[in-house]
Amino acid sequence: MKIKTQLRVFLIGVILVPILAAISLPLYHFLTRPERMLFDGYKQIRSLEEIPLSQRDLKVFKQLLRTLPPNVEFIVLANHGDILLSTMPEFTRQTHISEHDMFNYMNETSDAYFYQLTSPPLENDNDILFISRASREAKHKKDGFAKMLMGFLAFIAFFELFCIILIVTISQTITRSITALSKNTERIASGELDVKLDYEKNTKTDNEITSLAENLDKMRLALKDNEERRTKFIMGISHDLRTPVAVIKGYTEAMSEGFYDTPEEAKKSLEIISTKTEQLETMINTLINFVKLNQTDWVQQLKKQKIAPIFKEFAEGAVTTGGIFKRNVSADIKIDENTELPFDKELVQRTLENLFSNALRYTNEKDSIQISAIQENSKIIFRIKDSGIGIKKEDLEKIFDMFYRASASRREEGMGIGLATVMTIVKAHGWKISVNSEFGQGSEFVIEIPCANS
Repeated sequence: MKIKTQLRVFLIGVILVPILAAISLPLYHFLTRPERMLFDGYKQIRSLEEIPLSQRDLKVFKQLLRTLPPNVEFIVLANHGDILLSTMPEFTRQTHISEHDMFNYMNETSDAYFYQLTSPPLENDNDILFISRASREAKHKKDGFAKMLMGFLAFIAFFELFCIILIVTISQTITRSITALSKNTERIASGELDVKLDYEKNTKTDNEITSLAENLDKMRLALKDNEERRTKFIMGISHDLRTPVAVIKGYTEAMSEGFYDTPEEAKKSLEIISTKTEQLETMINTLINFVKLNQTDWVQQLKKQKIAPIFKEFAEGAVTTGGIFKRNVSADIKIDENTELPFDKELVQRTLENLFSNALRYTNEKDSIQISAIQENSKIIFRIKDSGIGIKKEDLEKIFDMFYRASASRREEGMGIGLATVMTIVKAHGWKISVNSEFGQGSEFVIEIPCANS
């Protein structure tokens, strides 16, 4: 149960129990008062027809009944011995018993009952004997205040027990959950990211703290994933930078040891060193730019500007470049000229160029590349589709990962950062990118750009 729910139950109990006590005690007093217990007898006397009773006589009977304590039985005898009314099971109404027999019965049962005889003063010379009795074993509590006090104490005891049980339950829940959370945080702090955190998913024991433990386990998985990505990042850098460094080192060592006999050979080696140095510089700049992209400061500085010219300029350049590389490139840009969006012009251009560069790299001469950008339903859909070699199914989920190069592209140069950069730029702008591909049938990259609030 949630801690909030437990506290809510506790609060409701704290409010309701005293209210129930305040209602129950007067109700108990009302139900057990003599007037209520004997009022039926009074009504029966009121309905008697054997004796003419005046209003004064009825008032006398009413006062008489009020003076009787609870659990008292009584019998009303007329002067001729007729039983007018009886709550004693031994005697029934409208039967007859002589006064002599009645006194003998009272004498025989005096060990079990206390008897009291009253002859109420009635009008019209009505001679009526009122006999009441109470069991000697019955413990009568004559003090009404004492009854209410005992009831009040009973409610206080129940209320205290209720509070203690709830406080202990809530305390145990919080203590148990915090202890487990403390152990889990210690494990994460000590670097134990490979072991699942110790918490139970149970609808009966779930609370805000166990939910926090569940989120903590998700954080553990995220930290583990980041650790793996960092390791992969370092390994990828080491692998990709090693090749140009090794070439530069080899040629410089060869030149320093005088392995070249002619100036032409030395010049050629210097050209190779220069090329590899530029390649190395490009790789380092790419890495620096990628790291900068993962910082969110620049996202907050984006300004609204027209996006249609960006796509049209890109499309015109792509068609020209396609002709140079002997690709059949077509473009169809249908975007409202007045549509303005917050974006970084250079980064968006880099995204489009990276996607087009991939399309050129993985297509052959005379293959087709289709570029389109259509504005519909408050969003812009950009597509770049090619008829190249495509992507294998097992590579589709990983092509946007850092340093990942699909099996079909192992022969190509590059660090595997291009599509990772594209994904970073697209997500930073709040856009979406997806890919559809079938190996041997080409690929299609789709970017969705919302412009509802433009």
